[in-house]
Amino acid sequence: FKKEMNGFISIEYDDSGYVKDDDAKNWDADELMDNLRKGTKEANKDRIAKGIEPIEIIGWIEKPTYDATNHRLIWSAAIQDIGTNEPLNEQGVNYNTYLLGREGYFSLNLVTDRGSVDHEIPLAKRILSSVKFNAGQRYADFNESTDKIAEYGLAALIGGIAAKKVGLLAMLGIALLKFWKVTAIGVVAVGALARKLLSRKKD
Repeated sequence: FKKEMNGFISIEYDDSGYVKDDDAKNWDADELMDNLRKGTKEANKDRIAKGIEPIEIIGWIEKPTYDATNHRLIWSAAIQDIGTNEPLNEQGVNYNTYLLGREGYFSLNLVTDRGSVDHEIPLAKRILSSVKFNAGQRYADFNESTDKIAEYGLAALIGGIAAKKVGLLAMLGIALLKFWKVTAIGVVAVGALARKLLSRKKD
């Protein structure tokens, strides 16, 4: 890894159950953006109640794409606090990637600014490509008769569910980007945690 990056990366696992990906066949980028904006607007109510600045979605940086063979979803959007007119290069960016599994999914989220995103994406992609589910826990191992199915489909990872995370990560990202650089040591630590989770045997 390089010595420092402009932004930070978070990795989380959600045991939502098996997320059906059928809706990816009929995606409309404009409709997905509309859903993301609506979800963000709704999530802003909670942010305002907590004294946090509301945000708005400016538009796609990278429209949603889904790799049905490897069950990986990628999308990214530009964001800013409502009422601000940040220079283009200083607008916030959430770059979001997901790996679907049998019982849930891993999400890897890069928060940076528009002027740095092209330089930071390769690192995010390297980390995502190193994350894999163990045999028996892969998406293809799903058993319809015994396994839990998530209450939402793949599009929800771009709309309502994603909107809450976009706001939280945006808030953290703005603070981090203004005051310090995040070293790759933190990224390596997160990667080690992900590997531990992936290799952990079920009770």
